[in-house]
Amino acid sequence: MDLLYHTQLFFSIFFLLLFGYYFIPAGTAYGYFYLYKKSQPNNRHIQPRYPTRQSMMREIKWSVLSVLIMSFFVQGLYLLIINGYTRMYFSISDYGWLYFGLSTVISILAYDTYFYWLHRFMHLKAVFPILHRTHHLSHTPSPWAILAFDPLESILEFGIYPILVFLVPLHPVALGLFVAHNIILNTAGHIGFEVVPKSFFRHPILQFGLTVTHHDMHHSKTNCNYGIYFNFWDRLMKTNHPDYEKTFFREETEAPQP
Repeated sequence: MDLLYHTQLFFSIFFLLLFGYYFIPAGTAYGYFYLYKKSQPNNRHIQPRYPTRQSMMREIKWSVLSVLIMSFFVQGLYLLIINGYTRMYFSISDYGWLYFGLSTVISILAYDTYFYWLHRFMHLKAVFPILHRTHHLSHTPSPWAILAFDPLESILEFGIYPILVFLVPLHPVALGLFVAHNIILNTAGHIGFEVVPKSFFRHPILQFGLTVTHHDMHHSKTNCNYGIYFNFWDRLMKTNHPDYEKTFFREETEAPQP
């Protein structure tokens, strides 16, 4: 009975992640930007070329493997949560609505910091071929690249979740909002088309966020632009590419080749 339960639980988690965490967001972005937006004039495609079919198939293969690996860890974390081993709580009245909102913000800020420094670590010469090489095979990323990780990287990327639920009291809905935020911004970073208005850099607050160009340049230039949500750490550590703003503001060049 226990084996059957855990097997059913694993496959339930796997298919939930496969579609909710990968195929639906990546497929929706691909359909809009590569089957519709691509044909529109002045579409603000960032690079002078499009990803190839071969590269997208590779991205899907590695992403499905990442989902498979993450499913094992999600199952383990789920069992720890329902058995009371984490700091998750299930009644908003325990901490109130103000803390509920604050805990979501804490999660987002914590992951922004976790990701930046993990990302810098994965770019160290000794560890890059082991941890991060697969993701950087996508020099011209597509939405299908959002989970195209080496197996060890997929484990490290998942690491923020046990950190959060063991250290921060989180309601499941707050955790869900963090996950949704992560899916949306991770997908946006790989669409290859700039969607941020050019007034972005002049706004006193929004200028500390990231554009699609920022992460796209990370794929094409490699050793720069390590952030995921905000531009705090890249500015502080001076790891923004020197041509980042210039690339964002440039006029559209020749139409990219399909």
